[in-house]
Amino acid sequence: MPAETSRILLVRHGQSEGNVARVWTSARGGFPLTDLGHEQARAVGATLVGRDVVAVYGSPLVRAQETAAEISAVLGLQHGELEGVEELHVGIHEGVHDDTVGPVAEQVFGAWWRDNDLSGGFEGGETGLEIAARMRAALDLVADKHAGETAVVVSHGGAMAVGVISLCDLDPAFVATHLLKNCDVVELERTDGVWACTSWAGERPPVRA
Repeated sequence: MPAETSRILLVRHGQSEGNVARVWTSARGGFPLTDLGHEQARAVGATLVGRDVVAVYGSPLVRAQETAAEISAVLGLQHGELEGVEELHVGIHEGVHDDTVGPVAEQVFGAWWRDNDLSGGFEGGETGLEIAARMRAALDLVADKHAGETAVVVSHGGAMAVGVISLCDLDPAFVATHLLKNCDVVELERTDGVWACTSWAGERPPVRA
């Protein structure tokens, strides 16, 4: 009997007011989408028509839930909330402007992506290992629930990068130079429990050498 392939279209949320303000936040509430963010969400939803999507989920954060709502409305579906795909927790830097957090983030992401060391993270936040583990658990849950089908999951740029690099053994250098824009789509497939990334914002990403 042939193995079933589950597909997940992992979407970064639309532009939020926090993106415009350049504020780092993984707060449960967080910032809502801007008008442009709503337009981006509807537009990406339109590109998914005809992809046989059976379900739409979003992280608990407001910007992801609003994006999921717009996509599901275009597809004629209801959307749900999915724990585990929320943005990486930045600890003491919650709500802080990018001018301050940016240099710290370069060090954290450098360790994760350049040095392949997921044991650290933002002070008071999560380690890369914790982010990768919760992303895998959440996406496995969706793939199990919709075996052989296609589902949309709305998540966040940082969590998607860390999670998918680990999940699909991608080349971190590629991800670091192809940062996801609002409403970019990462396409994943799981067959026999093995995940593969077939598209990273329209490009086929390389795996680690």
